[in-house]
Amino acid sequence: MTEYKTPDLIFMFESGEIVIPEFQREFVWSNNQVRDLAESIYRGYPIGVLTFYRVPQSLRMNNERFWVLDGQQRLLSLVIIMKGKVEAYRGGRKETVMIDLWFDPVNESFELKAPRTDEEKRKWIKLSELLQITRIENLERLLFEKGYSPEEKVRIFTLWLRFREDYKVFVYELPETLDLDDLANIFVRTNFAGTRVRGLDVYSTMIAVTSRVTSPGLIKDMRSFAASLPIDIDYGILIRTLVAFITDGKVKLASRVFDQAKKLKEVIEDKKDALKDMVDDVRKYVQYVVEMLQRFGVTELPTENVIPVMAYYVYKRRALMSKEEEGMFKWFILASFFGRYSSSAETRLDEDLNTIKNGGSYIDLIKNIEQREGNLKLRLMEYMDAGEYDKNTKLLLYALLRISNARDFKTLDPLALENSVVHHIFQRKFARDEKLANDIGNLTLLTHSTNMRLSSMLPENYLATIPSEVLKEHYIPLEKDLWKLENIEKFIQRRRENLKKAIEKFLE
Repeated sequence: MTEYKTPDLIFMFESGEIVIPEFQREFVWSNNQVRDLAESIYRGYPIGVLTFYRVPQSLRMNNERFWVLDGQQRLLSLVIIMKGKVEAYRGGRKETVMIDLWFDPVNESFELKAPRTDEEKRKWIKLSELLQITRIENLERLLFEKGYSPEEKVRIFTLWLRFREDYKVFVYELPETLDLDDLANIFVRTNFAGTRVRGLDVYSTMIAVTSRVTSPGLIKDMRSFAASLPIDIDYGILIRTLVAFITDGKVKLASRVFDQAKKLKEVIEDKKDALKDMVDDVRKYVQYVVEMLQRFGVTELPTENVIPVMAYYVYKRRALMSKEEEGMFKWFILASFFGRYSSSAETRLDEDLNTIKNGGSYIDLIKNIEQREGNLKLRLMEYMDAGEYDKNTKLLLYALLRISNARDFKTLDPLALENSVVHHIFQRKFARDEKLANDIGNLTLLTHSTNMRLSSMLPENYLATIPSEVLKEHYIPLEKDLWKLENIEKFIQRRRENLKKAIEKFLE
């Protein structure tokens, strides 16, 4: 166990001797957690042991000597406390994280808000400014000039002394002779203690470590690419996609997570010369899938696990004709609606990836859903008969409205999932009960502005102003008697029947 003074750790970090490896998670601590760490050190409380790995010469880049395996959040927070800012990854991008911490010597407290009253401005002192003072005589001069009381001087001097001289951070240093498998296992066990270790966590670590020499910065690049996409996708899904490409159709390599790591290491070492090209392929085909989904009006994903399957599908075919893109969109809707990857995700991903590997089409992927869920047409018809609104309703309505090229009631622009909201044809305040109001037969999609404009109107009034062809696109019956409030049940029943016909067409 090695002891470090806080300024020494900060210097080693800023000089590049201590490095946050790319397989580490991003900086996620809140401002309150940073403040609490500062207070713990001031009080002399232990902050836990940091774990460093002494990097072998063959893996070193530039000036680095140590990788941080455990304690990244605490180390970066120490830099913020001492310097007021730190360069760290957040949201897939490297950015400057700035937090102003103030010490109130009157109440002996740490504050995140800036001083407001004249008294606070005179007494409070910013930690990053205080802790950059390196000589005692400079500190004494500051305390004299500010006119602090003897008790306040003692508290500020104690704070300065604690951070710059007295407090020792304990670091456990792992030897450079450590096997890469053990390194990955230690990292995952220390960083995910108390939680179920995910294959993605091990994969990310193993890929970063194994590819360190041949493809440095791979995980960092994947994070940046994920952050650049217009659809929110966690970089871990890109790792899962890369594994599918590397293994040609598998994401679950063994039943035990750490056995998966060993097998992945073997595969990567066998294909290390082609790894960079595979990473480029992942970017290329994930980008293709994202752009394809955007063309279908999708800008957020009910489940990100569709990405490895869709990207691998395009990867095996290199490009899709418009009919096949429509087919993959249909599969996307059904996989999302029926929660294809809501449980046993890796097992079902392997099943679908294997279908693609063996030349299966989107029809075969839909059959995989049907094998588990039963007759999809019957299931969707039952869902329509039940009429209950849930998290899947908007997605299904959008898929059906796309068939008819539905347009907004007022703007007459084509509807897209990204700019539409659920619209109650009979507004809830007019319907006799909530169940009727939220019945799928009473719901359609419109732009937010149109939905707001119609929110206080009865359908018998505003539907009459909409072109009949637009009403047909929304599967709204054209008999005006059904638009009256007293006929809401009949309206809902008729519209459900129209939506059922649309489901039949969707499943053709």
